[in-house]
Parts: sequence; C-alpha cells; structure tokens
Amino acid sequence: MSAPRKGRNVWAERSAEMERSIQRDTCGLGHWREPAGWGSEAFSHTVTMVADLMGHVGGWQIYNSGVTVALDVHPIEWPFTRGVPYVWCKAAHDRNGNSGVYPTAPLFGRFLSQTSRGPRVLSARAKSAVVGADYVYCFRAVGRVGYGDERFTRSEIPVPIPSKAERIDGPAAFDLLQNAAKQLDRLLENMADVADMAGELIEAGEKADAETVHRRRERCEARAYRALQPILNAAIRQSGQVGTELADYLKDSPSLAYWLKRWQADTP
Repeated sequence: MSAPRKGRNVWAERSAEMERSIQRDTCGLGHWREPAGWGSEAFSHTVTMVADLMGHVGGWQIYNSGVTVALDVHPIEWPFTRGVPYVWCKAAHDRNGNSGVYPTAPLFGRFLSQTSRGPRVLSARAKSAVVGADYVYCFRAVGRVGYGDERFTRSEIPVPIPSKAERIDGPAAFDLLQNAAKQLDRLLENMADVADMAGELIEAGEKADAETVHRRRERCEARAYRALQPILNAAIRQSGQVGTELADYLKDSPSLAYWLKRWQADTP
C-alpha cells in the first residue's frame, strides 16, 4: 500500500518566490530597513528625493517622492558599508558669477561592492552601476528631516544645511538676551511696586496735622529710597547686561545685523 501524497504548502511557495523576487530586485541585498540611530545623527546636507513612477530611488524603496533626506559627508576615499544608501555626485562649477564648486548629478544607490573601477551600487530595480571617477562627492543617508523640513532648502542636489551662526549661535544669543530683558523687566516692576507702596502710606497719613504729615512723608520716602536703592543698582547692572547680550546677539547673527543696520539707516 503506497504512502499518502503530501499536500503542497502554497504559502511557503509564495513566500519563497517573494523572497527570490526581492533578492533579484535588490541584487542580493534584500529590502532596506532603518538602522539603529536612524534620524538621530548630526547631518551636514539635505536632498529632496524624487522617485520614478514605481517609487524607486537607487533601489531604496522607503520614501514617497519629494521628501527631504538628511545626509552626512562621506569622504570618497573612506570604506563603504554593504547595503547602506549613499548619494554620489559629480562636481559643477558655479556659472552665475560666483566662485566655488558644488555637487550635482546625484546618483542614489545602496553599496554592493568595491571594484577596480569604483564602487558598484544598486542604482535601480534589479540594476547595478559602477560609480565612475567623475563622481567626486559622496554623502551617507542618516535620516529623514521630517518635522521642520520647511527650514531646509528643497533641492534635488545635496545642499548644505543653514550655517552654525543661523542655526545655533543666533538662537543661543537671542535666548540670553531674552532672559536678560525679562530680568530687567522684573526689576522695573519691583521699583514701581515700592513707589506705589510709599505713595499709599503717605496718602494714609494725610489726615493728621501738617507737621506729622511732613515727618511721615520723610520717613516713607526714606524707607522707599532704602528699598529702591539695591533694586535700582541691580537694574543699572542688568541694563548693561542687556546691552552686552544684544551686541553678542548681533555679532552671532550677521544677516540680522546687516538688515537691522539698513532699517535703522532708512528710518528717520
């Protein structure tokens, strides 16, 4: 008597076929997955990724078209990590009357292997390409900008993020200036409170005879002066601090300083 025929495992076959398809499409790399630290590393450039109709960008199927990706400079002579997405660029000279060279013609791709002609990368679905010697810039993708991406230039070529003066130095200086101004405001409020208190005490004793009223006024004014003197000294010091913080803020914000100077010159 023959053994019963085993049934086909349809789901296992479909899974195996899907895995073979993925391996073909990615030249053996498999689908990309976000690594640990994705989106938390410091970055130097951003690029707006533009996908083809199938949603593929260099074999990197993780984003919709038009998102802003964070990049970090990866020196071309450094080693590459297999499967990691990079952006290679050629050099272009500024033709608008400015000096300098900038990256252009980006090639998005996940690194496959190093060849004698250059890095071989997964450049499209089931396609690989060798990065030629004319690609002199390289950037490693480290995350997606996400919230606040409107603060970064949208560009199909990698562009530097705003300068340290704009991103860090200016806001830090403004924060110090803001705190100094708030402290000065509190001191002025304290001075006003003391003056009001002295006025109320004087008014309360004006029903007595003239000599008593005079002596009471002198005592109240003397007490008010003693209370105001340390507050006034602190206010003077704080006013100087505000001036110093304002100067530091303008120094760390060259763009603001320029436009503020223009505005002051044009305002009568």
